[in-house]
Amino acid sequence: MHNEKNFETPYSKYFISGVDYKELNKNKSLAKGFQAVKRTIYSAEAKRNLARLLDEHKVDIVHLNNVHHYLTPASIIPEIKKRNIPIIWTIHDYVILCANTTFVSNGVVCEKCRGGKFINCAINKCKKGSRAASIVASMESYANNWMNPYKHVDYYIFPSNFIKNKFDSFGFHKDRLVQIYNMFDLDTIKYTMPESPIPAERPYIVYVGNTLRVKGIFTLVDAMKGLDVDLYVIGDGEHFKELQEYIATNNLTNIKLLGRKTKNEVFYYTANALFMVLPTIMYENLPYSVMECALLGRPTIGARTGGIPELIVEGKSGYLFEPGNVPDLRSKIDLLLSQKDQLDEMGRIGKDHVMNLVTPEAFGKKIAPIFESLKVAL
Repeated sequence: MHNEKNFETPYSKYFISGVDYKELNKNKSLAKGFQAVKRTIYSAEAKRNLARLLDEHKVDIVHLNNVHHYLTPASIIPEIKKRNIPIIWTIHDYVILCANTTFVSNGVVCEKCRGGKFINCAINKCKKGSRAASIVASMESYANNWMNPYKHVDYYIFPSNFIKNKFDSFGFHKDRLVQIYNMFDLDTIKYTMPESPIPAERPYIVYVGNTLRVKGIFTLVDAMKGLDVDLYVIGDGEHFKELQEYIATNNLTNIKLLGRKTKNEVFYYTANALFMVLPTIMYENLPYSVMECALLGRPTIGARTGGIPELIVEGKSGYLFEPGNVPDLRSKIDLLLSQKDQLDEMGRIGKDHVMNLVTPEAFGKKIAPIFESLKVAL
């Protein structure tokens, strides 16, 4: 889309008009609601602009990423396929299977949409707790299922085994599913001392991510009660103020809310932490915070859900715990704190493990057979 943050590119003439869904959501008028529904289901502008691009440039293969809500699958995929251009699609969330995209409903994991029962999103007000937003999400999912642009995609690529297996269990085009870890630009894993770092008066552990209940941040805060170590919370989100109040009410002086930080600062605080904790409750795909922590040579304690277990060598580069289980998380934090003399070695093991998954060579080795089967030269 056109956006003030875009980089300069000669292809911007093919971009579609920008749309700010946050602004649309603030305006509760019927006209704005209809506009939101229309834009999320089908974009005639995206179809026209893509057709122009494909007419004016020779394209050998199309690689889709996040195209729901904005470009819209039903408007662009048939336009590509009628030119007999192969299509691959890397799946980053669950929007095809779940109208709320996350398998989370009102703060808990939910799979009621299984079997195409997207009405459950509207019934349970899954989307932002809003009936109107949830109805729009349900309508979008039903419309995409009915138009079924998904049948035209040659291969679906999944960044973790977990998300691939979840799509498989829903019976989604089983013969087209391939697992390939995201390629990571290893040159970005570097940092310099931030200009104004918070002085680390004593050792600390770190959490990096949104301050949302489904991210398990309150589970982590409860596990920190009485521990003789600091927790640095980096990030903000919908429940940040609630988290502030909870920490103040419980006099948790060992928890520091740093708010949003630059990538450079995140790397600095992560690299100098004892270890990271990712306590999420939801089905994370392949969290970059864990990948980055490992590549910076620090261990991780992660919830045993989503793609997290694929990034942690249990007992060697970190530990796993049951999502939402405060005593289990507390025991794993205590265990890792008792192994301070082993943390650097655990970090080295974790770095080697993740490096083997995300190098360009590893990515190329797994994607090459797809290109070959589609008769597209690398």
